Amino acid sequence: MAIAENSNEYERFQPGDHIVMRNVFDGRVQTVFASIVIVDTPELVGIWIPLSAPIMNGVSDPSIDFDTGKGHLSAESVATKDWTMVPRTWHTAGTLRLKNPRAMWSLWVFWDEGLENVRGWYINIDSPYKRTRFGFDTWDMFLDVVVEADRKSWRYKDEDEFSDAIKAGLFTEREAEEVRATAAQALEIIKSNRTPFDNVWEKWRPDLLWEMPQLPDDWERV
Repeated sequence: MAIAENSNEYERFQPGDHIVMRNVFDGRVQTVFASIVIVDTPELVGIWIPLSAPIMNGVSDPSIDFDTGKGHLSAESVATKDWTMVPRTWHTAGTLRLKNPRAMWSLWVFWDEGLENVRGWYINIDSPYKRTRFGFDTWDMFLDVVVEADRKSWRYKDEDEFSDAIKAGLFTEREAEEVRATAAQALEIIKSNRTPFDNVWEKWRPDLLWEMPQLPDDWERV
């Protein structure tokens, strides 16, 4: 991954490039996803996380089976930077992540196992992307919105964790209001089917010749 000539900025990635998406909090890596670039422009970054792609997850208790959904980081663990990184594989679904790199949210598109139909849409509240030699760094802000495949019904997710994050001092009240407002604005965009987050992505499919992306040995270096 080359650095742009006569610049301190990294070059844009090309479709098919293997990159690493990371959630980073206060200089420490929380989550790492081996990913494939779909598009990389000033207005839209799209990446693909194949089913069974290698990932690294920060967990509060490594003895808990992450696949049960109970191994995620607590707000307290994040606030104290007390977590352990463990290797996992992406088992949720083949997932497309779409984001205006300057925005405070991204849209995740989940397909069923056979990639025949979109299973649902997921609004993830996360910080603007920081381009790195690996790929992109962001930070997950706890609050999410789950949108059904038809975009006609939705529900907020992880509201309890978001409240815990506020109590743990991860957000001021003003910052918390900004997160809530961002979630509401993103939901309006998805409900109204606005480009580039419209349902044209239902027809998109990954290249069958793409190889499984891998994680670099120094994935933890920030």
